Amino acid sequence: ALDEIAAKLKEIKENYGAEAVSYTSGTEYRTESVYKGRFFNLFGSPNGVHQSQICFGPRTVMGHVMVGMFPHFSIRPITKCIVLIGVEPLVSRPITAKVLLDAKERGAKFIVIDPRFTRSASMADVWLPLRPGTDCALLMGMVNVIIKEELYDKQFINEWCHGFDQLKARAAEYSLDRVSGITDLPQEKIVEAARIYATNRPGSFVEGMGIEHLADARNILQARWALAALAGNVDVEGGEELVGAPHNVVSLREVELSEKLSQEQRDKQLGSDRFRLFSWPGYDLLDKSVQKVWGKKGGGCATFQAVAHGPTVFRAILTGQPYPVKAMITASSNPMVTQGNTKLVYQALKKLDLYVVIDFWMTPSAELADYVLPPASWLERPLVTTFSDYANSIVAGEASLPPKIEGEYDHLGDYEIWRELGMRLGQEEYWPWETLEEAYDYRLKPFGHTLHDFVHKVRCHLRPLRFKKYLEEGFGTPTGKVELYSTTLEQLGYDPLPEFHEAKESKVSDPELAKEFPLTLIDGGRIIYFYHSEWRQIDSVRKLHPEPKVMLHPDTARSLGLKEGDIAWIETRRGKIKQKVQLFEGMAKDVVHAEFGWWYPELPGADPSLHGVMDVNVNVLMDDSPEVCDPALGVWPLRTALCKVYKVEGVKV
Repeated sequence: ALDEIAAKLKEIKENYGAEAVSYTSGTEYRTESVYKGRFFNLFGSPNGVHQSQICFGPRTVMGHVMVGMFPHFSIRPITKCIVLIGVEPLVSRPITAKVLLDAKERGAKFIVIDPRFTRSASMADVWLPLRPGTDCALLMGMVNVIIKEELYDKQFINEWCHGFDQLKARAAEYSLDRVSGITDLPQEKIVEAARIYATNRPGSFVEGMGIEHLADARNILQARWALAALAGNVDVEGGEELVGAPHNVVSLREVELSEKLSQEQRDKQLGSDRFRLFSWPGYDLLDKSVQKVWGKKGGGCATFQAVAHGPTVFRAILTGQPYPVKAMITASSNPMVTQGNTKLVYQALKKLDLYVVIDFWMTPSAELADYVLPPASWLERPLVTTFSDYANSIVAGEASLPPKIEGEYDHLGDYEIWRELGMRLGQEEYWPWETLEEAYDYRLKPFGHTLHDFVHKVRCHLRPLRFKKYLEEGFGTPTGKVELYSTTLEQLGYDPLPEFHEAKESKVSDPELAKEFPLTLIDGGRIIYFYHSEWRQIDSVRKLHPEPKVMLHPDTARSLGLKEGDIAWIETRRGKIKQKVQLFEGMAKDVVHAEFGWWYPELPGADPSLHGVMDVNVNVLMDDSPEVCDPALGVWPLRTALCKVYKVEGVKV
């Protein structure tokens, strides 16, 4: 199989160029994604598609833009205020949940920004159930309150922030009356939240994918950092702690060999001419400032910060414009479930000359593949993790099971798959390590240990943390300061200040469409039993949550003739799916929440059934056209679609 795949890749490269080969990638730590990046940088393709564009990536990139590094998670015993935005950690992050509950018990203030009344919201000092997609307006309203009432850290602003006067002028546009009208929040709640955050220091934001599923993600994250700077919460203990690049381990950026991808090939990256911040133009610009302060490459990697724009890649497959994309390799991802606009993704995958999937299970994506390569499980391979080089820790472990569990299929580890393909395609000198263990020995060499010694003598290493490092080193930005007015965004051709933009599809921007589709559809809320789109194929887990659910306010359901347990159609102008009705009073009456990540492993897999993915996957309903995406980051909207809901007569999910 590897011989045939390598031969086909070589043929496509010779006929169409290396850029005609793409890949899709998902959550890190299920695989060693950085070695996939190494393979493609050596191969010469800039067209990696990564779920990071709507998961974790925007947060890291905007951290670099604003303060020169993404912060280490930093809820400490001294943290006095915690803002949750776009996240429900009591469901999605068990370890974080414990820390937050302890902080609440110590008396820390909680501000929860979420359209739904979550468990975290029930503990909040202030719950802000804003209209979906209006987060930037809310945060800028809070910025305005803090500036007008002079609640900000004047010394930090004067000495270590660039562009305060410009931010002040922009924030003045967000009067309480205007912000309340945009967000549907009472003015007094906005003021209360601003005062609590500004006067309870240190404070820390905990943000999540709820932000990164909005086409206004860049502006929201920029306003979030403006608030952190105003409160003087940057690089202080218990605030937004900036750890910096790891110096005692070979970083992911060094492993991926991005310098081997020529400028000529970088310039061909699909979407980089339009979504410049989350692709090679922005990455190269940010990297200069990061290295200036932190001394080496580190903090994330190009594998998930300088990626091709997924929706643009799938359209290039279909149209051949601006050039043909003929092959794709999918690893640690499932684009038929997790990419927006599922029908378009389906058409694109079907048109490929070569489609390879590396996965444990026959997912809907794998069912469409020419080759499916079963990889070794996480229990069969070692691990060295530095949390994408953003944490102050190095954690390592050896395989818990024999290197190869006897089973029905032959299989290799992810690392071995990429190395074997590389060896067949002339990359021999760049793959000196036969095994992942040897590759980890190389990464840990600066520490003075092999993997085996590290696991048995160290296991987990914590770097000592230093705070207010900027007093000696400045910030890793072009000005050396926190950039309230971003010179990076300005250089890339974007507005250097945060500004709210209404979603392209909403009851405000398209009132005519709202007449037919009167409800706002949000999705992506985590289900505690599943991991993203996985584990529905595990019987013991599936029994805990057997069917997808659509959440409606009881009054809304009643007006639509629906009751708890009914099967309902959820329809947008892009299609319809069906899920089981769940009544929930803790949300606005014009908002609907549908569960994501659904497919039915027990249903037939052969095309066109594909495990029922077209019937229940919420991404069927979502628009990912470049015109509706975040102009800088390329994020496609998943929380602002207009929909209608009605009963499915005589049909079960």
